[in-house]
Amino acid sequence: MSFFLLLLSISLTEIRVNKIADTTAKMVSLYPEIAGIDYIESLLFKLTNEERTRRGLRELQFDKRLRIAARQHSNDMLNRKYLSHNSGDNISKTPLHRIYNSGLSVLVVGENIAENKGGTVRALLKENPDSLAKIVIKEWMNSPPHKENILNPDFTHLGIGYIAYKNTHKVTQNFADEREFSVDSMLAKVDKKRYLISLYMNAVVPEVSIFDNGEPMDTDSIYMRSGRMDFPLIKDSGFHKIELCLREGTLYRCGVRFFVNTDYPIENIFPTLSYE
Repeated sequence: MSFFLLLLSISLTEIRVNKIADTTAKMVSLYPEIAGIDYIESLLFKLTNEERTRRGLRELQFDKRLRIAARQHSNDMLNRKYLSHNSGDNISKTPLHRIYNSGLSVLVVGENIAENKGGTVRALLKENPDSLAKIVIKEWMNSPPHKENILNPDFTHLGIGYIAYKNTHKVTQNFADEREFSVDSMLAKVDKKRYLISLYMNAVVPEVSIFDNGEPMDTDSIYMRSGRMDFPLIKDSGFHKIELCLREGTLYRCGVRFFVNTDYPIENIFPTLSYE
């Protein structure tokens, strides 16, 4: 019996969408839930966390949406007979597309994939699945890019999709950083021809950027201190989509979003918020 294993990995962040599109998370998955081999998936999940905790890293949490995306990709690779992070389907072309279409608001993501072929794999799946899972994890850990994803301290959640047919088996690991920051309260003031907005965050968030209708706000107009951020909006300047985003290298991860129409009086704009 033969054993053949191929591996690929990718780690990336989502670039900010342009000002025409919207970053609001989908509430419903575009993918149906399909069956995977639950036992192998649970073994790979357990072994992945063991590699992390052995090095003092926190365990990854299970996310059903990541598993949906992982199973979909493993199934697509099996049916179309390929091994790649990029699919021929434009709807699910990249890991970013697949994870977003699973219903998860894309933050920072990574993906490991593997292909197993041969009668040995089929026998191990039936007689010794623990050994098969250990082989896959060992090969990933022996590959620097796969190991980097598994041991990335920024990742918080994981979903695994293991699909098999006859002597061919495909596995996908989808990682994500799902940590979020939020606004505890907001204060709005009227100052001449401006609305002065103060945001009080749930935590001190360093290097946060504020986007107004998809464009970065002038930093000279923003005042930041501890967990508080102040910035102006000109009265009668129309509709604004305000987003607070963390910088990830040259890209951004947005965690807070709200909408303001400055053509309305301040008491109508913020009816449930504090204002002066």
